[in-house]
Amino acid sequence: MNKKVEEITPPNKLKGKVGDGGLAKNVIESADKAMQSNDQSFLPIMNKSMRNIAGILKDKKRSQKEVIKDLSYCITQLKSQGSMFNYPLVTEVSTLILNFLPQVKKVDSDILEIISAYQITIRAIATKKLRGKKTAEGGTLIIALEQACDRYHRRNASLNLNDE
Repeated sequence: MNKKVEEITPPNKLKGKVGDGGLAKNVIESADKAMQSNDQSFLPIMNKSMRNIAGILKDKKRSQKEVIKDLSYCITQLKSQGSMFNYPLVTEVSTLILNFLPQVKKVDSDILEIISAYQITIRAIATKKLRGKKTAEGGTLIIALEQACDRYHRRNASLNLNDE
């Protein structure tokens, strides 16, 4: 069975319509400069997100799964806004919580405490305008939140072992 295989490359019609290349370097630099010097206030956006998170946590009609999903959505929004408004700490802290939430089975008092710590951290970053990624104060806030998540994992790991 020695059949010759013919390779056929289909035409890329979409590429023909939109063209080659990307954006000119000066356009990218201009957009980056505009993002870095954004003078719009992050506080109103952050406050709205905090109200949304509080509303999700107060709504007793939502299932545990819905609460986690809706919290994840709000925190994802804050994560992206942190990048847009040059608050990399907001993005970093939000990523930490977004990595934590999928492991949560039940929204209990421990989870409420961690979400509360997240909210306090985000508010501190925004009100103190901690725009740098490597500030000592920002690092301290992240470490405290990481430790709270670690304590939750340790506590629940022992509970899960007892369930088996």
